[in-house]
Amino acid sequence: EQLEASGAGDLFNSLPQETRELLENLGITGLDADSLTALQPQNAAGGILGLLSSESHGALGACGVLLGIILLCALMDSVRQTVKEPAVSEVFGVICALAACVAVLVPLSACIQRVGEAAESSSVFMTSFVPVYAGILVTGGQAVTAASYNTVVLFVAELISLLTTGVIVPLMTVSLALGLTGSLSPGMKLDGVGNMLSKSAGWLLGITTTLFVGLLSLQGIVGAAADTLANRAIRFSISSFVPVVGGSLSEAFGAVRGCLALLKSTVGGFGILATALIVLPPVLECAVWAIGLSLCGAAAELFGLGPLAAVLKSAQTVVKTLIGVLAACSLFMIIATTIVTKATAG
Repeated sequence: EQLEASGAGDLFNSLPQETRELLENLGITGLDADSLTALQPQNAAGGILGLLSSESHGALGACGVLLGIILLCALMDSVRQTVKEPAVSEVFGVICALAACVAVLVPLSACIQRVGEAAESSSVFMTSFVPVYAGILVTGGQAVTAASYNTVVLFVAELISLLTTGVIVPLMTVSLALGLTGSLSPGMKLDGVGNMLSKSAGWLLGITTTLFVGLLSLQGIVGAAADTLANRAIRFSISSFVPVVGGSLSEAFGAVRGCLALLKSTVGGFGILATALIVLPPVLECAVWAIGLSLCGAAAELFGLGPLAAVLKSAQTVVKTLIGVLAACSLFMIIATTIVTKATAG
């Protein structure tokens, strides 16, 4: 009855379709404590491996094309050694780098766009989840903690959505373009500017989430103490000032709070799992991209293809920043909910 009254049952339907399918594959079709506690490690590992297999096709295909380009360029480079003209060497390096850019640019741009959509979906889910969870906290007697959680997390959810769609995704696109252009024309030194933009985007989101996690931790510690004092005062008042049945009412109050504590833990665990699954597919795709680009870059350096290796290094820097963006978006929600749950439990 408390679950239905809280509105938490509608949270499952507010998730993206892909995330709902992932939860169903894990055996979770709603907010049920039994389904969460029955989740087996082997099922989770099998689901992650299956998801990795499905998400790696595009990145592996692009990296295979890159590897073919590297081998072809290495073959042509052995032929080029017979030509002693410096201009031919420069043109050959630019052609190799341009071929790599064509193979990387379109699929990696789609990956950047997908990361932005995942960050925005995470923010939308947080906007739906936080009021429900805060309402459960208020009903359970954690009014001070609920107020700070609701204010801080909702603000950060909107801020993350704004930063991701308005700042970070455009910065990553510009960084990728500058890195690839700088690799094609080393005299312009644009790849350094692209790396600076990538690092700036990562630092911006990292500092923002760290700052607000610290603020929520501080408020959670103080709020938990205030809520604990208030609940003890209520139980003492009931048992002391209500004649005859005061003790029974005090125990009934504790039983109701125990049910609410179970509901709070169930909803909090569901929120943490759902947030992780929202960002998991693009994180796995970015991880495959990072590994593939690293291997292709090593192969390019092995064959002495400097401009081509520079292209792959610039693309790899962007991918690593994308992983950091997704980690910051999901970890803030996970850490904030964990802090509030543990603080109120204490």
